[in-house]
This record gives sequence, C-alpha cells and structure tokens, in this order.
Amino acid sequence: MNLKAPNTILLIGNDATLSYLLGRFAERSGYKLIVNSENSSIRVISDVNPAVIIFLSTELLEKSQALVVELASLEMPIVVCSSIADEAKAREFGADYCLLHPITYDGFQTVLATANPLK
Repeated sequence: MNLKAPNTILLIGNDATLSYLLGRFAERSGYKLIVNSENSSIRVISDVNPAVIIFLSTELLEKSQALVVELASLEMPIVVCSSIADEAKAREFGADYCLLHPITYDGFQTVLATANPLK
C-alpha cells in the first residue's frame, strides 16, 4: 500500500522566485518541497506521492489538462497559484484550491490546512 507522504509538497512549474518563496513557506511549515518541471508524469507523481500538488500558474494548469485528469484517480489535492480574477478559470481546469496572489505565508498555511487537514 502506497501511503501519502504527509510532509511532501510537489511543486510543478519553472518560476525560480516563486519556487524559492514557496520552498521557504514549506520549510517553515514542516513540509519538504520537491520541484518538478512542467513535464511531470503520473508515474513521477505517484512515486513522490505528495500530500499536495501545487501548480505555479493557471496557464500551466491549463496546459497540463491530460495530467490533471490522471491525477483525479490519485485523489491528491491540486492547488494553483492564481489571481482572484483567474480563480473560477483555475477551478474549471481542475484546481481544488487556489493560492491567491499576492502569496503570503498565512494564505499558504490556510490552503495547506484546508487541502491536507490530517497534518
């Protein structure tokens, strides 16, 4: 049985500044952050088995629709970094939660607590 890694967040995307910020937030929250490029596969994600998957943008989530459909079978919460104007679009593309810009530590904590209530 492959159990979820409750202290792991998988970050999908290529934004060094945002990755650094989220990495600092994750570390402060007791999580391990694994950064993956935009070309993630369901196999790689299954092997990591994160508690939460974060896409760095709504556009990236839109481009990754085939992957998002596959992720539905794994029952992993999908979070996307987006603006409030793109929140409805992000949900249409499969996001369970939105981490709204400007991204703050409190916002990060709130999303994680909601997406991963067992931690």
